[in-house]
Amino acid sequence: MIITDISIENFRSYPKADFSFNPSVTIITGANGSGKTNILEAIYFLSTGKSFRSSSIRQLIKWDQNYSSVCGKIQSDSLKNLEVQLLSEPTSSSISRRFLVNQIKKTRASYLGSLKIVVFDPEDMRLVNGSPSRRRDFLDSVFITSDWRYAQALSQYHKTLEHRNRLLDQIANGLASKSELFFWDQSLIKNAEIINSNRSKFIRFANQFFEQHPRQDIQSLRLQYHPSLVTQPLLDSNYRHELSSGYTLSGPHRDDFTIDNLSFSAADKNLAFWGSRGQQRLAVLGIRLAHINYLENIYQDTPVLLLDDILSELDFDHQSLVVEICQKYQTIFTTADHNIEPIFNQFDYTQIKLNYPTAQT
Repeated sequence: MIITDISIENFRSYPKADFSFNPSVTIITGANGSGKTNILEAIYFLSTGKSFRSSSIRQLIKWDQNYSSVCGKIQSDSLKNLEVQLLSEPTSSSISRRFLVNQIKKTRASYLGSLKIVVFDPEDMRLVNGSPSRRRDFLDSVFITSDWRYAQALSQYHKTLEHRNRLLDQIANGLASKSELFFWDQSLIKNAEIINSNRSKFIRFANQFFEQHPRQDIQSLRLQYHPSLVTQPLLDSNYRHELSSGYTLSGPHRDDFTIDNLSFSAADKNLAFWGSRGQQRLAVLGIRLAHINYLENIYQDTPVLLLDDILSELDFDHQSLVVEICQKYQTIFTTADHNIEPIFNQFDYTQIKLNYPTAQT
């Protein structure tokens, strides 16, 4: 899968812009604030209809506009023209999205998977020592660009969770009865099963990938999944506690995983506690490699890699590992270092030089 071009209109800082990408490596250079990451975000938005930087899609529309669009040409088995539009309703706070393939409107479910993306960004370090929500977000990102069933289950799960928590509060205040929980319990359990099944499948795949990797320092990595399962008996037993807290105590919204290094001699092998900064960076790269290979193996298609200014965070050995990745996949990355080109001399690469607010190639 290759993205050849994108056209941006009223997206973040760009009123209108067009960019073309090399099928091998594209380097986007420019000072901080020049709009480098906005281009990667636009590509990710074209894939998912979401941002990897913000939970609010309203922020994607240029501040003085009520409409935004990203169009892209994708070369896979055939050439496809993709487009995602955002429209802010002037009379309300709602924002609508439209997904189009070859100018034909699609549902989000049928659109997802048209462009598979893996993002590397500096915030990935939080996978090791950040909050559980950061690691759950990562697990969601594995599927969100490729599996509409997972995306739908995740959306329904969070809507159900919100309704159920509100209902618990109403029951506690005598405004609703316990029997009203039945529908929401069933929806919670059904969607949780889909989420847990997929997350477990990826964790198993990642650990197998680590075991078979040629680099010994990646072979020693393991993900330990800590799922929070939800069943009717568990919901029943938690009912009194949930009623007093007003919050559902079990389910995928409480999932977590830890990253272990089997080479550690201590019984506790958690990299968050005992790993050096270098070991933690390598673990993050290893996890992203597993992510790439999972998409390739499960969906028989190569993802496009977006690297947001990560080379400056890596030593030479880890930079070499990134370069090795770039040999196999289309890679688009940003950097403020205009002298980065020697690292990629072996590639046929394209450089996009940004000089805010215009761009040139």
